[in-house]
Amino acid sequence: MSGVLGGFGRPSERTDAPTIRAMLAGLARRGTESEVRNDFGGSALLAACRQFWELDDGFSGSLFVLEDGAIAVAADATLYYQQDLLRQLRQAAVPVRGSTASHLILAAYRAWGERCAERLEGDFAFILWDGDEQRVVCARDFGGKRPLFYAQIGNSLAIASTIPALLGHPRSPRDLDLVSIGADAAGLFAAPTETAYSGISQLPAGCTLVAESGRPRVAPHWTPPAVREGRGLDFEEAAGELRRLLQAAVAERLDPHGATSVWLSGGWDSTAVFGAGQQMLRERGSDRHLQAISISFPPGDVGREDELILAVANHWGSAVHWLDIAQIPLLDHPLDSAAARDQPFAHAFENVNRALADGSRAAGARVALDGVGGDQLFQVSNVYLSDLFRTGSWLTLAQEWRLKGMSGSGFRSFFRSAMQPLLPDVLLRGAGTLRGGRPLRGQLQRPLPEWIDRDFVRRTGLIERERLHTPKRVGPDRAAYETEWYLSHPYFPRAFACVHGFALEHGVEVRSPLYDGRIVRFAAGRPRSERSQGTETKRLLRRAMRGLLPEQVLARRAFRTGSSEGYFARSMRQTFAPYLGQLIDGAMCLAQMGIVNPSILRKRWDEYVRRGGGEVGVSLFLTLQAELWLRSRAPNTKPAGAGAPVGRYKIGAAAATASPPGQAARNSHEVQEESWMAKAGNT
Repeated sequence: MSGVLGGFGRPSERTDAPTIRAMLAGLARRGTESEVRNDFGGSALLAACRQFWELDDGFSGSLFVLEDGAIAVAADATLYYQQDLLRQLRQAAVPVRGSTASHLILAAYRAWGERCAERLEGDFAFILWDGDEQRVVCARDFGGKRPLFYAQIGNSLAIASTIPALLGHPRSPRDLDLVSIGADAAGLFAAPTETAYSGISQLPAGCTLVAESGRPRVAPHWTPPAVREGRGLDFEEAAGELRRLLQAAVAERLDPHGATSVWLSGGWDSTAVFGAGQQMLRERGSDRHLQAISISFPPGDVGREDELILAVANHWGSAVHWLDIAQIPLLDHPLDSAAARDQPFAHAFENVNRALADGSRAAGARVALDGVGGDQLFQVSNVYLSDLFRTGSWLTLAQEWRLKGMSGSGFRSFFRSAMQPLLPDVLLRGAGTLRGGRPLRGQLQRPLPEWIDRDFVRRTGLIERERLHTPKRVGPDRAAYETEWYLSHPYFPRAFACVHGFALEHGVEVRSPLYDGRIVRFAAGRPRSERSQGTETKRLLRRAMRGLLPEQVLARRAFRTGSSEGYFARSMRQTFAPYLGQLIDGAMCLAQMGIVNPSILRKRWDEYVRRGGGEVGVSLFLTLQAELWLRSRAPNTKPAGAGAPVGRYKIGAAAATASPPGQAARNSHEVQEESWMAKAGNT
């Protein structure tokens, strides 16, 4: 995978060779081939690394650091719609002196200055140095697959693709931010810039950082389009336009030289990508085919979509490379995995995504297309019922209620669906007085887990912090806000970056055609009824795929398919329950830091093992992963000193290798039977 690194400051603070080597070591997971350029008058350093396969022109390319006059660029980027960008550059009378993404980014900067990222379409993170202006510009695309972090080190600014690269600097701040760690443990992810280190910040997705003198300033170069129904194409015309847009988006994301895979489920998103891509290749007279990579679930499992996947593959005469979910453990050397993470947050399905990437490689592909974007853009929850209630659309509300089979469900169900989303926060919180301290939840709010220490919550303002950073609703429409929230909440770029990172470690680049900026703008202007009406969802996307996918796949479904809930619950409550239970019973770092109440955590864990509960299970997973992250660093973790402010601990750069009791073993064949080993210290 690609990684970039930049250091900027006074010539007297020029980074020495040992420090450069240490910082590059922090990028090692992102590439084995690297180049360093620090001949910018002592004021700047730029470096980049690549995996060998990324040197091809279909990826980041063989150019590591581009210099053109006084301007230099280090980029981790795959740009799409390059012909359109070249046309704009010609209109701006700016020449492009090469074909790599770095050449295009540098030319865009010459044309539009620090606002150049507004004109780029693709997956990118870059660092640019303008020696004439003594200016640093760096940016990330709105999808956020490629991260950037930065830190003020004395009078210098350091920027890198990973936190370990910044920690490689001997004067890098190492204080832990316990508020941020507590938020991760609680599943509260709205803060866009904070990391687990108080002196290291993350550049949010869709934002540009500019530093000329003094501290950097950060501003968005992309904001989600307003979600409102516009006048224009009717339903059939819109379906045709969506098909055209999706075919173009897939075409832009194909590997130009090798095979391209699709992580194919039986839902309507990845199948749309597959069908649109196959049709595009057919229309172009190409003999290429997309390679389907799919996971098989056993009969009766809520995740099983094998028959739907086969129907899609057979429709196009394609083979499927199958992966068996029974061979994919939820956890795999969890302490080692935690030690390798930049931050406490862990993606629940890391190993599933790693297995899919291995499947892509087995099929000969370096590019994998996924269905990300379909849920965000083409469906909406039942929250739109509250919009019908708010606007007095009683007849339509009654019809929708009946079509959804909710007649006779009682007032409580009606209140929860049609009225509760409209209540202001003050009433939601006030209801807690009448509910024994349990406030009503507002739209898209996560409950605070009971085991997060209430004194810690009060002292740190954890809930207020989450409320401050949560994307604000503009206008009264709750359905529109849901879509805008999915496009702007910081959780999603964090998750996307994780998946991208997993895949790249296995030699695959993940690309998301449905999350294309042009499709986002198109979808934002379509009526709510195309996203959900009665018992039907994703109506427009399904209509756009008519003829490209079998009717049995496009048909309305009586119940949800393709859910990973069963796999997750079995793994947590059965396969790994002994290991996780012993983790809770140990001397928890989170308890020692005052973040969790261990007795309540133990009680809720026991209840979850007995009874289940999807939301509680996810919250437990996030808390325990934060604990593992701290334990992997525990021997080097100590208080920052007497009188240190709440939320600051110091941490060493090295990770611990000791394992908690009941170290989970690598699962290869007998997942249910050989999922863990009660051997302390055995990895």
